[in-house]
Amino acid sequence: MSADSSEEDLAVAERLWALSTLPEPAREAREAAWGLAGFGLAYVVIMGVTLGGEAAGGAAIQFLFSWLLGLVVCAFAHGASAVRVLAIVFAVAQAVVGWQTHPHAVPFGHWIVAVLYSLGAATAVVYQLTRAEAKTWFDVDPR
Repeated sequence: MSADSSEEDLAVAERLWALSTLPEPAREAREAAWGLAGFGLAYVVIMGVTLGGEAAGGAAIQFLFSWLLGLVVCAFAHGASAVRVLAIVFAVAQAVVGWQTHPHAVPFGHWIVAVLYSLGAATAVVYQLTRAEAKTWFDVDPR
């Protein structure tokens, strides 16, 4: 094997690695989605332990889309524009459902903290996935 062929192999490997690594906006969106899903899970557990099953059930409904979003972002891949669109849809759905769902068993103070966190994280996901660098990586026209 010559030195030229190993340099070519290295160049091919570097190009493939560059395609598989997430750009910063996609990585930030993934981390925000995982944080939102984790917060939603912790929120449900805390509501269940402190306020009972009815509060936990309402909290679970409030954060259902965050868990789906957390799963979807695991599938981020170069050129997977449908995954990007699904992540945006779940983030928007989480913001809407999180805001519109107020379980009666959950005190207002607890609920508003969860809503504000949900809105902030969902907005961050949508913002990051609509940035030009993320659109280009997902093979979406960045206009």
